[in-house]
Order: sequence, then C-alpha cells, then structure tokens
Amino acid sequence: MADGIDRYVLSPAATWSRDGDELRVFSDEVLLVRRCPEAVFAWLDAVSGEPAGLPAPSGGGVDAVVRALLRLRLVVAPFDRSWDSSAWRNQVEYFAALGLDAGAAQERLRAAHVTVLGVGGIGGAVLAELAGAGVGGLTLVDGDRVALENLNRQYLYRRRDVGRAKVEVAREWVRERLPEAEPAAVMETITSGEALVPHLREGGFLVVAADRPLSLPELCAHACLERGVSMITGGCGLRVGSSGPLIRPAGLPAFIASRREAKALAGAAATPMAASFGPVNTLVGATMGRDLIFGILGVSAQRAAHRVELLGTALA
Repeated sequence: MADGIDRYVLSPAATWSRDGDELRVFSDEVLLVRRCPEAVFAWLDAVSGEPAGLPAPSGGGVDAVVRALLRLRLVVAPFDRSWDSSAWRNQVEYFAALGLDAGAAQERLRAAHVTVLGVGGIGGAVLAELAGAGVGGLTLVDGDRVALENLNRQYLYRRRDVGRAKVEVAREWVRERLPEAEPAAVMETITSGEALVPHLREGGFLVVAADRPLSLPELCAHACLERGVSMITGGCGLRVGSSGPLIRPAGLPAFIASRREAKALAGAAATPMAASFGPVNTLVGATMGRDLIFGILGVSAQRAAHRVELLGTALA
C-alpha cells in the first residue's frame, strides 16, 4: 500500500460487524460500507485473529475500502505483543491504535527521566500519570512535609503520613506502583537555578509544579537551558488554570523573554492563593501529564490553547 506497510492488523481500538453485504467498523468514528466486497470481510476476519498481520487485499472495489480503513486507522501495522503480560498491555495497544510504533514508544517511556519539582496537588497528579505510564526515571524534589489541610487535593498522601517529608512518601508510592523504578527523593526547596541543575538529567524533562518563589519558572528555564532539558509548567487559579505547553530547550530563551515582558506589564506579582479545590488540581495535573507523555514520545496533542477552564456554568 501507499503508506509503506505491507502487513496490517485490526486496530485495538476498533471492532467491526457485518449485516448482509454491509460493513460497519467502529472506533471514534463509524465507517459504513454498503455492498462491501466479500474479500474485505474475509480479510478483516483473518486479521482480527492474526497478531503478525496480513497483506491487504486488492482489486475491484477493495482498494477504496482498504484506503478508508487506513485513513481512519481502523487497521494498523502489527505491533509488539511482548508487553501482553505487563501492566502496560492496554497502553501499548492504545499507542498502536494511534499509529505509533507501540513497543518502541513504551520503551521510550521506560528510558525517560523526569524531574518533578513540587509533589503537591498538581505535581502529585502529574507523578501519578508518569508512574502509570511506566516512566522509568524519576527525581522528586520538594522541601515540604505532608500537612492535614492539603489532603483535600494531595491524593498520594494519607492522614498517617502527616508530618513526613512529601518526597519520601511519594517515593514509596511510586515504588509500590512501579517496582522496577528507583525514584530519587530530594527534600529541598529550590530557590535558584544552580540548586536545581544537579537534579536534572541531560536530555530529560522537568515538571514545574511548585509556586514559590515567584521567579521559579524563569529559574527553572535557565537551569533547563544549561542541561538541555525540556520543561512544562502548570498552575491553578480560581476559575482558570494553565497547563504547559512543553517547552523544548530551543524554546526556553523565548519563554524567559516572555516572562520578563509579562512581569513588566503586570508589575508586582500576586501571591499564590491558599484556597484550593482538589478536582481542579487533578484536571491541570492530568493535562500536564498527558502533554508530557506525548512529548516524550514526540507526539503533539492538538490543543487550541493552554488554558484549562476550571469552573462550569453556575446552577440557577
């Protein structure tokens, strides 16, 4: 076929059914083919149970149906099934359904290193997504201890953890969830780029989920620029949150300049608000986690803006 793949399997995200000579294939979209050639039915039946895939049929009206199946990613290239007995089986199938080299994508996550600066409401949500995805290299940096008044949004921690260092409890959580990982725990409040640099790995990623000092995003950007690290930031307001984007090293100078411009226009920055609502932290953190995971894989999540609406329509 034109896409250069010579064998195909049914997408893990797709199912199909037959009604006489009508074919229906279901995923995010539904493909309906009336008077579908018999060869297509036979091929779909065969590839549904053949992990190694089969060449696409051709001739007659078959080519147009196969092109539609490929365009909608209802059939995809065969993918690595060695993950079938792992915790990431369903995720590998998800990547395959997106059209990625699924086994290589999962290996890339396992080999990635992410420093999470701040493991509170937002950082803890990002960390949960990273551990769930199988990111193998993690460094957790936070100078605070678990506090009772923060448990409404910091779901990694329990009441019995109150008073303990957040990074220690978070490391225990990760190791239970991801036994093969060896996360580093650094109990430190970062106030300079120089202090952050030792906790970054060249070519890795940084999650900025702390909100103090107010100059932290710029400090982090300078540290990431020095180490060649990609960075993502996020935060919650009352009605609007921000998530990302993931900034590659080449984009960091422009980010630093934009922060300076924003400060010059806004004047003195406001102190981060103490009020909090757990679901909005999770919403922002999960969005950051998604964009970071896709960024590690080299996939862009299509989004019109990096603004996260936190407040729905008020009830009458």
